[in-house]
Amino acid sequence: MKVKGALTGVKVRHPGLFMGLATLWAAPGFASAVELGEGFDLAALASYGIDPKVSDYFRSAARFREGAQVVGLRVNGNPLGLVEARFDYQGQLCFTPGLLEKAGLKVPSAIVQSGISAEQACHDFVGEFPTTLIRLQPSSEEVALIVPTHSLREPEWQAGSFADGGGAALLNYDVLGFDARSDSGHSRFVSAYTEAGFNLGNWVVRSRQFSISDNGKSRTHHVQAYAQRDVAALRSTFQVGQISTRSPVFGGVQLSGLQLFPDGISRMGADKGVVVEGLAHSQARVEVRQSGALIHTTLVPEGPFSLTGLPLLNGTSDLEVSVIGTSGGMRSFVVPAASFGAAVAITPGFDFALGRVREQQVGGKEPPVVAMGSGTWGLGRQSSVGFGLLSTDEYQSAGGTLSSVFFQRVTVAARHTLSRDREGGVEGSRSALSLSSPLAAKVDMSLSATTQTQGYRDVIEAGRSLKKDDLQTRFQHQYTAGFNWADPVMGAFSVSYSRSSQFDGQVAEHVFASWAKGFRQVDVALIADSQVGASRRRKPAGRARSASDEVSPQGLSLRLQVTIPLGDDRRLTTYASRRNGRADSGAALSERVNDYVNYEVGVERDVRDRQQAVRANLDVMPRYTRVGLGMNRTPTSTSYSGQLQGAVVAHERGLTFSPYAVQDTFGVLSVGDVSAAKVSTPQGPVWTDYRGHAVIPGLPAYTTSHLEVQTQSLPKRVDLKNGTKILAVGRGSFNTVDFPVVNVRRVLLEVQDEHGRPLPQGASVLGPDNRFLTSVVGDGLIFLNDMDDGQTLSVSLPNASRPCVLQLNLTSQPQKDTLYETASAVCRAQ
Repeated sequence: MKVKGALTGVKVRHPGLFMGLATLWAAPGFASAVELGEGFDLAALASYGIDPKVSDYFRSAARFREGAQVVGLRVNGNPLGLVEARFDYQGQLCFTPGLLEKAGLKVPSAIVQSGISAEQACHDFVGEFPTTLIRLQPSSEEVALIVPTHSLREPEWQAGSFADGGGAALLNYDVLGFDARSDSGHSRFVSAYTEAGFNLGNWVVRSRQFSISDNGKSRTHHVQAYAQRDVAALRSTFQVGQISTRSPVFGGVQLSGLQLFPDGISRMGADKGVVVEGLAHSQARVEVRQSGALIHTTLVPEGPFSLTGLPLLNGTSDLEVSVIGTSGGMRSFVVPAASFGAAVAITPGFDFALGRVREQQVGGKEPPVVAMGSGTWGLGRQSSVGFGLLSTDEYQSAGGTLSSVFFQRVTVAARHTLSRDREGGVEGSRSALSLSSPLAAKVDMSLSATTQTQGYRDVIEAGRSLKKDDLQTRFQHQYTAGFNWADPVMGAFSVSYSRSSQFDGQVAEHVFASWAKGFRQVDVALIADSQVGASRRRKPAGRARSASDEVSPQGLSLRLQVTIPLGDDRRLTTYASRRNGRADSGAALSERVNDYVNYEVGVERDVRDRQQAVRANLDVMPRYTRVGLGMNRTPTSTSYSGQLQGAVVAHERGLTFSPYAVQDTFGVLSVGDVSAAKVSTPQGPVWTDYRGHAVIPGLPAYTTSHLEVQTQSLPKRVDLKNGTKILAVGRGSFNTVDFPVVNVRRVLLEVQDEHGRPLPQGASVLGPDNRFLTSVVGDGLIFLNDMDDGQTLSVSLPNASRPCVLQLNLTSQPQKDTLYETASAVCRAQ
């Protein structure tokens, strides 16, 4: 069947079916059918009142319908929430000022299509930045943009443009633990990460620490304690206390001192661009360290895991990842800092730091005092170069960085550092190079390499007498490679590879690969994780190496899983895995019950030993905290796990609890005195407590953010004057946002006169001062949209000299969950 006609004059009578055509196009096999000439059923289109010419509109690809629509927006992989986007008659995206503002993109001067107003004009963004990739996904109502880094808008610092000030205290907490009992013994682990502090006058004061109890052995690890404030005049951030240097040349040195760095706008603290991926063979605890400090720990279920939003201390130190099984066994691998690539941006400006090294030196020596400084200068719009110096009494280091974008697509970053340890009498160098580029639409590649000489020392190692074993086991070369490809027919491929070689000749390699493909409603995934060669967890300076630092070699692990949807929020996953000669198969049922409850139950069977294990996990978010519970039972062991996360904020209105960790810039909102009201925030949905308050866990600084009350969550008798607030805040501010509410009492009255007859239709209902309110509808029914207790009403009857007065019989407390209440009344003559 041929589909003929033009787009001109298309009239859509059923928008839902119109969007349905876009969804059908995305269905497997449908596009190929049209390409073969099968086309749409024109008779069926006509029967639904749709102009058959609309088929031509969707013949080449799925499209959005013309006009303004609310869609989800992603920029360079980062979700930015909902935005109102406009599409032209061909379904192409229009870069309006509102869209560019939401996406944080520069506004081109050229306009390709003018609108009724300046806010509706379409700017020529693709013409000015031709490497931009636009992915329109009508079936999921999402728009994804991949843009060059130089097209991103730099936030402004104008005084008075952003809300500032305010004061509040906070406590973030993340407590996890497990208890395992088996034939070989009893194991128990508990860790608690806390972050305490306050915001006052745009000062941010924080203290971060870990407390760990491992089989009765307790220890506390202090990560940081500092105060910081943005300095608008210098476009920089000042930080003092126990800090981790953020210099692009010498980042990661743990100091007790002060520093000034040009990072006041882009914060590295929770960078979503750095991802740690791995495969857990059973329920496991994942620990992530940077510069010797434990920065993140969490429990993960069996299977693949991906960690994002890690609280990085800097962008120049490797991440050391340990996967520790709750039933024993540990695997470890390193994510080199060179692989971060453009995920951690280098901001032009000057860095300066002065302080004493926090690491305890061997031999009772006092930790050295360190002074460092570096500068980064922009070379045009796409390149930057930096240079820095670091010095102590016995140690000096110099280094440089170079970052550039070639062909508006290829990002290259290089760093080279020289060191001289006068006390140890050695000199050396370290070099790092990274490259990342989208090879084509939906194809991305990244490469990195790091190498150092045997004489290279960082400031922590300077002056120490390193043993030969320590020198030989230091890495000599590190290489990483990453490749991602998404294809509608072949599926999504992802491969990451890392290789590390030591001076003693030992080599460690780690490969993580995955393939995923959807077949109609069934998702199939194949995951491979291979680790070859012994690796070591790096020990902090001054601690003797122990056997626990050794990690045994691991072979190849394979996992094939198939996920079948059983409704909108329920999934059945079956899988088969093989590792180290062991084969397992299993199935798990997971369901998202509502906004507050998720659960998973599963069973696994050892194919060779014919042993069976069962597990169950429950995640609950009762509005003000997050709770995770787990149980795993095998023929030889039983383990239980739990995790508690959230935050508490103390402010002038009292204490308010949050299920999310509170960031540098935050606030508190209120929706009158309404409890359980749902409000969308940049960090996720929050719910008001019994007083109507909720924490805004995080607000992006120096840009706009939206807060929106979900009116469906409000009681029926509550109306909002304005359910949306737009904020522009400065970093370190504490913000209070109020959503005023109006309590209305809607009443449907059945009114009769003194003789029991319904009032006549059309009679006028008058309020105080004879103000007209409404009129009587059929059968004596009167609907009052806002009725006050004790209000006197009268009805002007036809052929009557005087109006009659209503006597109401209303309950003293109206029901909040009903749109209106009903009552009967008698209208008596005056």
